[in-house]
Amino acid sequence: MTLPVLPNIRREPFSAEGPVATSFTLLFRPLWPVIVPATEWMRSSELSARSIPDTLLEPLRIWIMDCYPQGTLVEKLIELGDGLHLPERDPLDEKEWADPLWRASQMLWVRAAEVLSRPIPPAVLEEMSEVSGLRTTSIETLLPAIQLVFAGARHFFQSRKAVVPVVPDRDDLALLLKEAAGRGITAWCFALTLLMTSRNEIDIILPTARAVAHVQPDARLWLELCDHAITGVYELFTVRCDRISREVTRIRPAERAERRVLLWLEANEQATMHALIRFAGRCSVYGAVAAELMEAVAKAAKAQFSLLVEEDRLIAWPVTAWPDSLMISFETGNRRFRQLVSLGASFSRFADYRGGIEQLVAHYMDERITGLGVAEKIHACEMLEASSSPSSLLTDYLQLLPSPARGRIFVRRDVSLTMPWSASAR
Repeated sequence: MTLPVLPNIRREPFSAEGPVATSFTLLFRPLWPVIVPATEWMRSSELSARSIPDTLLEPLRIWIMDCYPQGTLVEKLIELGDGLHLPERDPLDEKEWADPLWRASQMLWVRAAEVLSRPIPPAVLEEMSEVSGLRTTSIETLLPAIQLVFAGARHFFQSRKAVVPVVPDRDDLALLLKEAAGRGITAWCFALTLLMTSRNEIDIILPTARAVAHVQPDARLWLELCDHAITGVYELFTVRCDRISREVTRIRPAERAERRVLLWLEANEQATMHALIRFAGRCSVYGAVAAELMEAVAKAAKAQFSLLVEEDRLIAWPVTAWPDSLMISFETGNRRFRQLVSLGASFSRFADYRGGIEQLVAHYMDERITGLGVAEKIHACEMLEASSSPSSLLTDYLQLLPSPARGRIFVRRDVSLTMPWSASAR
């Protein structure tokens, strides 16, 4: 195989398009927290034990995707993930197909785990070494740790839709961490970092990891790695949010055919950060790094939300009746807006988001948005408005209906208004 030279992924040069879905991003995007520039990786013995050099990613992708029988299906699912279509299968009967990008990601992770479980021929290793600038021995050391991550994808890569912290099974988690420890320090660091950045309940992750560390031959070393991992996660998220703020503020809203499929800062990532900040409130040792993260994520979340609102007002929605697939994606997008508002407001204040929501509500009620009926418009606006009382839109609509509907105005109690992390088991 011929391996092209890969640009520095971690530096992520500015792109006016923002995050886009490709087989490369779906495969490696969950690994961004443990990827650093190759120059930094080779300078630091600490980084080389806890990270993947970015120049290794493209050679790995080519090896993983070479002769992949389902590669065409993955590309088709990526095409279907643009928000305007759904797969042929019924998303109500097979919910895992309702999010084509998530399904494509799952297929890619399974493929990666299977391919990396087999020995890589020496000739391929040599070519990977030449392209990535790494020694073959370094690559051979990294591969078992990377394979472990893809094999345990269900623990590390949580669905994009839900934002409630995941409560993993303690026994399954202990087995995973024991296997990671058995593969060495690099696999252990990968596992801890990704578990903490993947919306897993930290009140379960950290005690379980420390319990596994206690039974290792050099318990003190493994326990120190636990402490380094959680501190490092705060710093990783802070750096990520600072970069997002810079990139988003350089983008000017432009007319789009549909809403963005991938965001810079997804709702579940924000939920993870909020859980970490709350955890620091109970463990004051992490107070300083948590405060820095709080400031960084508040700025990034607000910048992204403002851009999304401006883009939404420029979308050329169809003027005819909307098909079910578009309506489903529209509903999903409104729910995501609601989550971003609830989470973003937890880092700063709701007043920072009120103006954007009011702009969207006014926009959807405009007569030029002809693809939605009156009731559908009201439903969309009700979903966006974070209020504990009936909106004026609903009140006015009910006044047009005959009794007894007119007398059924009530104070809305929407469980989705509660903070998404409040449902987690303690």
